Amino acid sequence: MISFRMLRHSDRSLWFCAGALLVIGFLALFSATYMTGIKSGGDPFFFVRRQFSSLFIAILAMGFGAYLDVTYYKKLSPWIYGVMIFSLLAVMFIGSSAAGAQRWISLGFFKFQPSEFSKLMSIMVIAAYLENKRGKIKEVLQLLPFLAMVAIPCLLIFKQPDLGTALVVIAISLGMLGFAEASPVLFVLLLTPFVSIVLSPFLWAWIIYLAILFLTLYLFRVRIFEFILAMGINIGVGLAFPLIWGMLRDYQRMRILSFLNPGLDPYGVGYHTLQSKIAIGSGFLFGKGFLHGTQTQLQFIPVQQSDFIFAVIGEEWGFIGGLVLLALFLVIVYRAFALAFETRDSFSSFVAAGIGVMILFHVFVNIGMTTGMLPVVGIPLPLVSFGGSSLVVTLMSIGILQSIAMRRHKLIF
Repeated sequence: MISFRMLRHSDRSLWFCAGALLVIGFLALFSATYMTGIKSGGDPFFFVRRQFSSLFIAILAMGFGAYLDVTYYKKLSPWIYGVMIFSLLAVMFIGSSAAGAQRWISLGFFKFQPSEFSKLMSIMVIAAYLENKRGKIKEVLQLLPFLAMVAIPCLLIFKQPDLGTALVVIAISLGMLGFAEASPVLFVLLLTPFVSIVLSPFLWAWIIYLAILFLTLYLFRVRIFEFILAMGINIGVGLAFPLIWGMLRDYQRMRILSFLNPGLDPYGVGYHTLQSKIAIGSGFLFGKGFLHGTQTQLQFIPVQQSDFIFAVIGEEWGFIGGLVLLALFLVIVYRAFALAFETRDSFSSFVAAGIGVMILFHVFVNIGMTTGMLPVVGIPLPLVSFGGSSLVVTLMSIGILQSIAMRRHKLIF
């Protein structure tokens, strides 16, 4: 239950930052889509209207998240996991497709993306599993149930294909595992194979990396079983790189190659990043002004209403506008982690940390790909990018953080 007395204990900085980001998002969305509607002879407010409709549902979800005591999710975690797997499986059979991906389920009046909701569901399930395990996960065998639990939804999401969301779930899992104070050796086992995958096409760099890894494990006197496992996995994934590369879709491979060499396909996959960098760079310090961005208004930036909306903000509001946006996100992430340390309930602590990792990873990857620092993986900017499912999940996450804030000291009965 919740009362007006409890609202006084809510986190005001979270309310302010979420509200400010929503305002920025709607202004950027209007600027990014207004001219498109005029040129096509359609409704210039089409995207804004749809986002407002999603906002109504998202506010209800946020209210529900704040109303319900977070500890109830712990009791429901097996059901939450079952619903998540069922919905991801349902996408494979009854899901609707767009742009070569099958990610959405239509309910007639409403279309939603199960993979988006799987992020928040994963946080609840992982928090329930890791509760009371802080500092106790020291061996590989203790990690196997956790890895199996996370791997199933990740593989189903990757199959859609939705590499970006799969990476978000992996990042959430690793972040929450770190919050559980798992053994550093386990992180070596989990993270070093990714380095091997990246370096394996460059033979000598990969061999040098394996030598450094071998010496590091030896000097830190890692157990022989974990030593052999770490080296075996790294060598195995490196040798299997051609198979892993073949599992990626053509457009995913081109995105990676274009990231390494943006000039490889300047009119194809590399076009997104090049135009985004031009737009952000042309904004300079204070930007060109609202509705005055040339790259934005002339529609040079693809999907600028969703994945590349930061390019719109960078061009029209400049470096200062981008800095304000980052500051608002950092306050939300900081408050999420602060709540994780302040609350006395272990489950709530893990949930707050998971939400903090989720938002931080979204912001880092989205801004990284729009500035050309990371490959394009299709991750939206929370509360700013166009997308109903993302908006609902993010605002519900804010509501859950407020629920934790209002109940963290158990002073109100």
